[in-house]
Amino acid sequence: MLIIHLFLLNLILFNDRILKFDLQTLLYQDIVLKEEIIDYAIEDFLYVLTTRNIYSIDTTSFRIIDQTPLPQKFNYITIGQDDIFLISPSEIIILNKRNLSFKNGIGIEPGDYQPMIPPALLPNMNLIYLINTDEKRSIIRVIDYKKGRKVKNGSFFGIKKFYYIPEERIFVILTNSGIYLLDLNLKMSKKIKFNFPAEDFFIYKGNFVITNKQGIFCIDKDGKVIDFQPVLFDTPLQNQQFYFFNPEYLISIDPLTFRIKRIIKNEEKVNKIYPVDDECSLGINKKGDLFLLDKYGRITRLIREEYGELKPSELRETHGDSLFYLQFGAFSDINLAKNFSDSIKSMGFPVFIDSSMNDLYRIKLGGFMEKKLAQEIVERINLPCWLVFHKKFDCLPDTIFNFCQEIYHLKNGIIKKGVNDEKNN
Repeated sequence: MLIIHLFLLNLILFNDRILKFDLQTLLYQDIVLKEEIIDYAIEDFLYVLTTRNIYSIDTTSFRIIDQTPLPQKFNYITIGQDDIFLISPSEIIILNKRNLSFKNGIGIEPGDYQPMIPPALLPNMNLIYLINTDEKRSIIRVIDYKKGRKVKNGSFFGIKKFYYIPEERIFVILTNSGIYLLDLNLKMSKKIKFNFPAEDFFIYKGNFVITNKQGIFCIDKDGKVIDFQPVLFDTPLQNQQFYFFNPEYLISIDPLTFRIKRIIKNEEKVNKIYPVDDECSLGINKKGDLFLLDKYGRITRLIREEYGELKPSELRETHGDSLFYLQFGAFSDINLAKNFSDSIKSMGFPVFIDSSMNDLYRIKLGGFMEKKLAQEIVERINLPCWLVFHKKFDCLPDTIFNFCQEIYHLKNGIIKKGVNDEKNN
């Protein structure tokens, strides 16, 4: 589903790069993040999760408009109406979609949980559907993130792939034994059995197209095999919808006749293919070169468009009575909080303990009107912390502190860089 959304915007994510292509001019631009891209979600903006950061990217102007450093690695990202969800093997972290600041965290049972559908697309936007799959068993968990509790569980044998069809409000899942249709309560509404191995599948014109190492099958919604095309090679083949490929060959299947349309020598060593439509696809090789694969079997290299350096937009200052803060931890015991706070104070930082929410004691540093200044400290401090955004604390004592050979001034509850002079007032 998300791949299709990216292609509507002419975008590809590859390694540490975001590529925006134009099939009319055969040109592309790219943003290099210099960090491995782990996952992404897309709505009004493109949200990209890397090993160390989350980025917000305007796909129209094609530039980074916001960024927040992360204190740990996450495996997946998805989006709600007002929130962004980062998923690790043991918790869900909720961020403010507007400024990528930390809002809350929910503990979950350990597992490699992948989001099945963005909560923003569900009738009940408070729910998150997660799936944890190993070779034999798949578990679907439904979590109400507003209440922080599990709502429902479902267990299945080896889910290989799934789709969500919003018009029908159903999940279509592929397992070793067949295709199943599930409603949002995880109740099975239909089961389609077949007697051949299945490795991947996709939905095409109301039918299910199933692929394996031997070829490509088309079955209708009752499980009847409509067509089959064998694709037999001595060396293993990968598959991406109507393309089979390996380091030596690219094999295209005609979606109308389900017959091999052409076999092309893979001279450019394409190792990933993105279907655009029935007429063409895009391929990319390990070096990141981008190619157009057209219906005539031609492979045309796209040219990187030369342009001036796209600088990230300046992060705007906050307005109103809320500021950014760095949060270093949350404790249920005040003595543990004091000990941790004292250890950070011994490093020269004027942290304080916030006990205003949820019976927890949070260690914080701030506030910052400029998000960029808060990020600068996060990236240098070498301590795990979250960037949070909330109402200003006015009771903090004024002070000056030094960090990384820079002077910072805390005055009237706001931290600014530089000496204490009238310009900083």
